[in-house]
Amino acid sequence: MDISAAEFRKKIFQLLAEVEETNKEIIITKRGKAVAKLTPIAENKKKDPLLGALAGQGQTIGDLTKPVTEDSAWELD
Repeated sequence: MDISAAEFRKKIFQLLAEVEETNKEIIITKRGKAVAKLTPIAENKKKDPLLGALAGQGQTIGDLTKPVTEDSAWELD
């Protein structure tokens, strides 16, 4: 999103909230030329509560590369 410096000055608090919510940057222009960029800080991104929610809750037992069944179980009669 591009916005003029004059418009940015009028709506600064609204634009700050928008960047925080959407995590999208705003380019500030002066006489049509980009002069600054308002970007969200990476650490402020909201994390998805589902990602990693079960981290450390499971346990691996045995060899993951070993077949679960015998080869004969896959033979056709």
